Amino acid sequence: MKNLTIMYMRFWPERHGGVEEHLWRFASRAAEHVNVEVLTENRGDNAQTESPIPNLTIHRFKSNLPIIWRWPYLARLRMWMKHLSAHKPKGWIWTIEPTATLAAILCGYGDRVIYNPPSCLGTMHKVWEHQQHIETMKISGLLRWFDQMAFTRAAKVVVASRSLGKQYTLCYGVRDNVHVVPRGADTELIQEMPDKKKSRKALGIDEHAFVIGFVGRLDPCKDIPHLINACGCPSVLRPQDRVLIVGEGPDKMRIQGTIRSNGLSDRVIMAGSLHDEKLREAYAAMDVFVLPSVYEGYGMVILEAMAAGLPVIGRPGDWKTSFTSMPEMIQHHVTGMLMHEHDPEDLAEKLRWMSCRPERRMSMGRRGRAQLAERTWEMVVEDYLNLLDDDENHLIQNAA
Repeated sequence: MKNLTIMYMRFWPERHGGVEEHLWRFASRAAEHVNVEVLTENRGDNAQTESPIPNLTIHRFKSNLPIIWRWPYLARLRMWMKHLSAHKPKGWIWTIEPTATLAAILCGYGDRVIYNPPSCLGTMHKVWEHQQHIETMKISGLLRWFDQMAFTRAAKVVVASRSLGKQYTLCYGVRDNVHVVPRGADTELIQEMPDKKKSRKALGIDEHAFVIGFVGRLDPCKDIPHLINACGCPSVLRPQDRVLIVGEGPDKMRIQGTIRSNGLSDRVIMAGSLHDEKLREAYAAMDVFVLPSVYEGYGMVILEAMAAGLPVIGRPGDWKTSFTSMPEMIQHHVTGMLMHEHDPEDLAEKLRWMSCRPERRMSMGRRGRAQLAERTWEMVVEDYLNLLDDDENHLIQNAA
């Protein structure tokens, strides 16, 4: 069997977010075909070495210092190099973030590193340069340099969208061996949803309401105030209608201020962070999903919304102040709609359209769910495993 080493700060049983879920799905399915070793941090009381399933071994390191993402970047780099020295990779190395990638390159493994970044740090910084209230998009020059070295010097780069590949090309130049592998839907994602009426009752929502939903981290880059301003436009929300916001994060106070300034305190539900069945109930209660982000490398939450049978309204990105992959994921007037970049009234008009046409919006949701079911995680893993083959004839589409 071939060998694959995965390097990332968080891994099973930690399920911090979409990247960790993505890695677990990849690693657990890849282990059916190759020997997988994972190098990661031990944040809890987990075993130093563990094999939760056949052909998958996790090597965890523990430190007396704060958790790794709070370390200075050069300290992180040295830590990864030390970890690579203790557990020498036998085959391809799959990395997610630039510090681990650069460590593998400096340790002499550059010719077998596959860099799989969820976002382009150079582009994120461009967003901050235009909208400096989005502090989470401000990236240090050193980390952007790490990202550039990882992109230009890794043997192969795999991105989840053409948009992300284009972002890297614009920031760091053209290179060979850049491959687009869109994400997929797991069978556990495409399943029967909870009852809408019961889900709404649990959330205190009228069964006849029109419910606009958002799920994700309350980060300034998600630009949830844009959604709230649109909902504050005339004739968007009736008294019984609701905006359901699921998540926590640093932009919560600004969002609450926007809600108050629009007079929507009685129509917006801030549900906090929800998981598992509670999250599925929240999706079941919604009629339309809106993602107003100014930056998305891919947007796994769009897949979740489509799996719930919801039409999705998203921001396409203007490639100056905002960068997203949503035009690749949302078919305008087929599975959802693409909003105007800067005009809340445009989003308001699309929400009015959705509210007045229940059959059309449900049809969009069904189409999105059907399309999503055609792209399974087994297909994604097969494409990933093809990247481990040295024969270039087996490589997937080059996105350069």
